[in-house]
Amino acid sequence: MNQEYIMKVELIEEAGFHAAMAGMSLSYNQPVEKMPDVALKLHKKDGGHNKFLESMVVWLMVTAPRYWWQQADTYRMSTKQSGSTMHTIMKRPLEMGDFEPDGITVEHLNSLNALIEKNDFFTLKKHLPESILQKREWMVSYKTLRNIILQRLSHKLPHWQSFAKQVIEFVHYPQYLPSISDNN
Repeated sequence: MNQEYIMKVELIEEAGFHAAMAGMSLSYNQPVEKMPDVALKLHKKDGGHNKFLESMVVWLMVTAPRYWWQQADTYRMSTKQSGSTMHTIMKRPLEMGDFEPDGITVEHLNSLNALIEKNDFFTLKKHLPESILQKREWMVSYKTLRNIILQRLSHKLPHWQSFAKQVIEFVHYPQYLPSISDNN
């Protein structure tokens, strides 16, 4: 079964590497320049040994269906901003491209647009399908990304595998994240 889905990840910004290395150097009494090698030894160790990953932060622009975002909300060590449906859903008629492929029927789309025309926000919200795409800016640490990759790489939703692969492709320091090949 080859179902189509949408998962788009873009790197907006990344920060904190130097600060993470400087903080780690306090425990090792070593110059900051030596810390990347130490970090390579520690990034796989939990229990506080890889806490430097909490200081390394990325801002991602992620487009995914609402049902994926419900699962992503599990990861609380992050900040998300989105184009809230509260402010955007009534601005224009909805289109097929606002949903995942095969995520809505033409009849359902027409009924939603009729609710927009009537300015019936409450009913519209109740009838939005989970396949509606939401774009959010997600600020997340490398530590959280590590947990996501380890916990979700073999998840039922293919979006998680796609998310992990795209993140590893875009971040500046993928060597501090789990390898995709190690988790299959």
